[in-house]
Amino acid sequence: MKLSDYVVKFIEKQTDSIFLLSGGGIMHLVNSVGNSKLHSYCCHHEQAAAIAAEGYSRVNVDSIGVCLVTTGPGGTNAITGLAGAWLDSVPLMIIAGQVKRPDITSTLNGQPTVRQTGFQELNVIDLVKPITKYAITVDNQNDIRYHLEKALFLAKSGRPGPVFVEIPLDVQAEEIDPGILKSFDPVELDEKKPEPDFAMMAEAVRLLQEAKKPLLMAGNGIRLAGGEEFLRVFLEKSKINTVTPMFAADDLVTDDYPGYLGPQGMPGSQAANYAVDNCDVLLIVGERMSLTQTSYDHQKFATQAKIIMVDIDEAEMRKKTIKPDLAIVCDAKYFLEKLLTYDLKLNSWNIEAKEIAPQDYQPAVGFLNVYAFLKELNKYCHNFNITTANGNASLNTHQALRLRRGQRFLTNAGLGHMGSGLPLAIGAAAAANSRPVICMEGDGSLMLNIHELQTVLNYQLPIKLFIFNNDGYCSIRNTHKKFFGKIFAADRTCGVALPDYAKLIPAWGLRYERLSADDDLSKIKDILKNNDSVVCELMLDPNQPLMGRWTAGQYRE
Repeated sequence: MKLSDYVVKFIEKQTDSIFLLSGGGIMHLVNSVGNSKLHSYCCHHEQAAAIAAEGYSRVNVDSIGVCLVTTGPGGTNAITGLAGAWLDSVPLMIIAGQVKRPDITSTLNGQPTVRQTGFQELNVIDLVKPITKYAITVDNQNDIRYHLEKALFLAKSGRPGPVFVEIPLDVQAEEIDPGILKSFDPVELDEKKPEPDFAMMAEAVRLLQEAKKPLLMAGNGIRLAGGEEFLRVFLEKSKINTVTPMFAADDLVTDDYPGYLGPQGMPGSQAANYAVDNCDVLLIVGERMSLTQTSYDHQKFATQAKIIMVDIDEAEMRKKTIKPDLAIVCDAKYFLEKLLTYDLKLNSWNIEAKEIAPQDYQPAVGFLNVYAFLKELNKYCHNFNITTANGNASLNTHQALRLRRGQRFLTNAGLGHMGSGLPLAIGAAAAANSRPVICMEGDGSLMLNIHELQTVLNYQLPIKLFIFNNDGYCSIRNTHKKFFGKIFAADRTCGVALPDYAKLIPAWGLRYERLSADDDLSKIKDILKNNDSVVCELMLDPNQPLMGRWTAGQYRE
């Protein structure tokens, strides 16, 4: 069997889709993909292909997103997608090409003897090692099974993350005998899933039972560990007030649960942040507690409470921005499963979670109120998965949308890279059997991956793209005004020129709609009613009033 065919058959056992951009350095692998049963999505930039694979992994948690890129620039272009998956602990497999083995530059004491030997040759492995769980060049064709199995295992085990397997061009073409290939045995890693110290578990239970104001922060680590069902049962039994970390896990607990107080964090809901500032026991499960959650005044974060933090990565509980009173190193699913064995009776305390009132955030005359748009969208969006990138398109959406159980809401919380919303939507659409996807992108952010509109059109993906047109980089503009009293490189007045989407989108052959004022909101129902691709531009006030930002301790009584 040809090695490239073996690789693709291995991938077929793990997923039904692959995201790629063709290249000479992967010509054998691309040919094998073409002969396979895989649904292949040909993107127009490797960054987008890697992010689409991330979106696929997030939605299809029983599978894994796979991305195929060529050597040299193919690998470097994929690094942004790798970095996002690394920071958000998303399992992802990237298969990359490399020049023929004789053309790979030799090294001396770990350093290349010359800058380059083969065309488009680059040592991508050392570039991606810090942001992958496994990065390897397969220089012996008989090791291919071992490296693929090891990469897959590491991508999904423990704290998940991306892996990078590089295959030289001549190795791709080698004939191999699958029957003699060495396999990987996880035993060789000597990895054991950490189990909770039962004395610490009993102490956590005691603190929760004695608490007058207990609060749960349910993080995405619960989903990554496969613990959603245990979380649901725990919530039903305990009735505990619950918040989710904004951007990272807004869809893990939704408004279907009466005790849900909304997304917590600097731009989060007032009720969620009030609860953090006033609880007396805070149970954090599967959330690494970024600065978005603690605020930059992290030394004031929940100082009135006993903090119980459960995470599979012990290092996350020893960083300077969080000081748990009880640090339990454990898989989130296992912790919740064991917690359910106790007869927990928790005290309830009432907090009212209020919806955002659009009239409190009126824009200038002649613009659409972004909060009025999101309030109207809430009426029709519950059959959709949702993706966002960064800036106000992400911020406002996470603040105002109200999800139902089963919806997915994807945003890369750790990297927050511009232009990531559209490729995430492509991956989400591929993973959910063409369940329609709502995507929110800023007018400036979209430009980084606007070429992927052709991918949407080509595969007729049911994506409803809403462009938040606030005349450039709204968040950067606000930052410059605050710190410097002027702006630069933020909008068309100072260097950032953006296209006329009303002309550009129809030229692509996509349906285009525009909402210019609140009177246009009646169009939303029609935009969402079919599974066609639609691009809708929202004409927003560049100075749209926004919700205030919370800082730790702000609402403490």
